[in-house]
Amino acid sequence: MQDTLEFSKEAINIIECVNNTNENLFITGKAGTGKSTLLKYIQKNDSSIIVLAPTGIAAINVNGETIHSFFKLKPGYEFDEAMHVRINNNMISQYAAIHTIIIDEISMVRADILDAVDIFLQRIRNTSEPFGGIRMIFFGDLFQLPPVILNNEREKFLQKYKTPYFFSAHSFIQKDLFTSPFIQKTLELKTIYRQKDLLFIDILNAVRENKTNDSHLSLLNQQVKTSIEDENSNFQISLVPTNAIANSINFQKLQTLNTSEISFFAHHTGNIENLKPNDFEVKLKIGAQVMFLNNDPKKRWMNGTIGNVTNIASTIDEETNENYQFVEVELENGNITEVLPFTWEISKYRFKRGRFVREEIGTFTQIPIKLAWAITIHKSQGKTFNKVKIDLGTGSFAHGQTYVALSRCKTLSNITLTRPILKSDIIIDEPVIEFIKN
Repeated sequence: MQDTLEFSKEAINIIECVNNTNENLFITGKAGTGKSTLLKYIQKNDSSIIVLAPTGIAAINVNGETIHSFFKLKPGYEFDEAMHVRINNNMISQYAAIHTIIIDEISMVRADILDAVDIFLQRIRNTSEPFGGIRMIFFGDLFQLPPVILNNEREKFLQKYKTPYFFSAHSFIQKDLFTSPFIQKTLELKTIYRQKDLLFIDILNAVRENKTNDSHLSLLNQQVKTSIEDENSNFQISLVPTNAIANSINFQKLQTLNTSEISFFAHHTGNIENLKPNDFEVKLKIGAQVMFLNNDPKKRWMNGTIGNVTNIASTIDEETNENYQFVEVELENGNITEVLPFTWEISKYRFKRGRFVREEIGTFTQIPIKLAWAITIHKSQGKTFNKVKIDLGTGSFAHGQTYVALSRCKTLSNITLTRPILKSDIIIDEPVIEFIKN
């Protein structure tokens, strides 16, 4: 387990608050302040804490479970299901055993989903206390990517809620004089580990809070380069607005390679539902740029490391006598490493002997890399890259999108912009600023 001496003073304070109080917490911090590392430490320190996330990939990354899966809520019908779920003694005994729930990536959790969780827990635990009296700890940065509301549901949603964000949930409003209000303490991580350059950090902070001036934009836009000028493209990943653009770039780049295309097919055991850490089929060629999707136990690479495929071969497993494929990948440090198929253990919470425990429900085995000339800004959240090209297309269209893109890179000098960043590309929702101020 990681030593607390490796943490910042703010992180140590949060750990003590989690361990020694029963306060509801919102744990936040700028990009690169180590929120995920801290969450994983807290999780290892107390395995009885339930850790949830809004998406399958986010849940896998924190060894947790999706909100929908844990509370058995059908997407699109969460509130109705929470209101009408049939409660039995088995459910009552299970949820009575929970003392703390952590929800990661809270910035992407919609207010109505949080209300469904609140109603579900109140009904099962037979109390009007917010979240059934369970302590809630939220992790995330509200200045990063927001909850998703489809255009066809926006009008109806905003008739019920002031904003899509978790803090607009009715759960936080005191219902009557006889019900305790939900009181939440905000604790912030302030030490930034991803970037070291104070000038770049100042620019990122200005973008994050929509306080950029002409000097900030001028410094950023010095990174605009044409394709001819961009000599820094090896091991560089493009951050783009949509899946369609990312998939198109990766497909076109792969087609330009005059090498044989090899497909790697996954296999899985158990019913792992949508908890798939990689694509079922991964197409590769020698010369392809790839991104790793796991943390190597031998610490040769991390989730998000970029490399180039130098060889694809097969060998015989001496123990099983079976033939299997492997890939050789050149890393940015010049090392060439052999990459074998990796098995992710997919687990969920199961109620056993009076408490929830993690139990493996299946496995997913696949080569732990995928094509990565480009990735969406949305999927880049939480990752760190050494070299990025940022393409905002016709303009940023979401709160926090430009900040997330810029803050993925360790240094300003290794950012390439396809066009100048405009003031209009920096979109910050005012309710977020108001919530943080209060």
